[in-house]
Amino acid sequence: MKVLVVGSGGRDHAIAWKFAQSKRVKQVYVAHGNAGIAQTAMCIDAREIEQMADFAEKENIDLTFVGPEKPLSAGIVDLFNQRGLPIVGPDQRTSRLESSKCDTKVMLRELGIPIPEFAVFSDPDRARNYVRRIGYPVVVKADGLAAGKGSLVCDGMQDAQQAIHEIMEERVFGDSGDRVDIEQRLYGRELSFFCFTDGNTVAPMVAAQDYKRARDNDEGTNTGGMGAYSPHPWLDDKLVGTIMTRVAEPLIQGIREKYDIVYKGILYLGLMLVEEHGEVTPYVLEINIRLGDPEAQVILPRLKTDLVDVSQAILENRLDSIELKWDPRYRFCLIATSGRTKGKKGWYKGYPGRYKIGVPIHGLDQVDDNCLIFHSGTGFNEAGELVTTGGRVLCIVSSGETLTEARQIAYREMQKVSFEGIYYRSDIGIS
Repeated sequence: MKVLVVGSGGRDHAIAWKFAQSKRVKQVYVAHGNAGIAQTAMCIDAREIEQMADFAEKENIDLTFVGPEKPLSAGIVDLFNQRGLPIVGPDQRTSRLESSKCDTKVMLRELGIPIPEFAVFSDPDRARNYVRRIGYPVVVKADGLAAGKGSLVCDGMQDAQQAIHEIMEERVFGDSGDRVDIEQRLYGRELSFFCFTDGNTVAPMVAAQDYKRARDNDEGTNTGGMGAYSPHPWLDDKLVGTIMTRVAEPLIQGIREKYDIVYKGILYLGLMLVEEHGEVTPYVLEINIRLGDPEAQVILPRLKTDLVDVSQAILENRLDSIELKWDPRYRFCLIATSGRTKGKKGWYKGYPGRYKIGVPIHGLDQVDDNCLIFHSGTGFNEAGELVTTGGRVLCIVSSGETLTEARQIAYREMQKVSFEGIYYRSDIGIS
């Protein structure tokens, strides 16, 4: 069969690689991909959802799998369904669960699912008055999509006031700042929890520990992700059961019965686990409608079940017939980013701030063949050299019987890779 993967980042490279492992797959196409993905699959220059649908129709694509949230929110699933093209992912209405944090919090409250205390504002002055009045630390979130960077965690009222100003008045996240969700800052253990769902059955995946802060010791600003590893260090079967019964299953059932929303695809729950009265309460901080990045890079290599089988079960409403099997060995992902460099007009601070692109990358051919390399921001220059095109450039994924073994391998192999300004955290897998 022929599979089309939509996306151009590290997560999407991992998805394409996983489909390429399937004995059932003859050819994997990716729209629009990157230089690294082109070594795994055939990249096509389709950037609009209509172009992707045209390609799928023309090439008789048997299955399309969507990686990022933007095409889902733009209605790619609706378009493919209208044309009778099989595609895995939530439709545009369901995608509002990620593309509107404000509406989602209201919905979750109506369903009785645990969430922090929150309020929604479209007026910055009213938002500022609110944070002055409530007297507890908050998180200020841009309502719309912001590439994983739209949540500003505030230590006090001054931070909250500045966050409101940046999001709603300076518009650092563009139109996503039309409204803000201001919610009580919770303290506990944060967890990203992933499931497959066909709208009825919810099948949990193995979990990953990820690292969002830019600098060591979880300092610096939030990024799209600096590294991850799986299995998760403290998620056990009892806790999985709590999350499933209190959040995942009531959510999928609730939106289907109350709002007539049938959720098909990947469910990504951003949770804060808080100890209350001797029990753990899983509070929902956010919902995403796709695999995480870099969590996908360590979860998918552990999936032993054919992703084609899982995808078809989702489409045919028989996910309950699939038994997910997982490799018990550790997977460890280390992200290399575009760091601090000097430009013609001064210094680039580096990702997630301003960074230089077009920098040649060296040493990938020296990396151990037992490691996986997934590209996020790479391309070729006019001379045919592999160069950087983004903030997160690439990652190395290693495996090992223990976390320590996998960690040592990833850091050892990353030392073979070089480009001007290369930066990666030194403490992934330690803290």
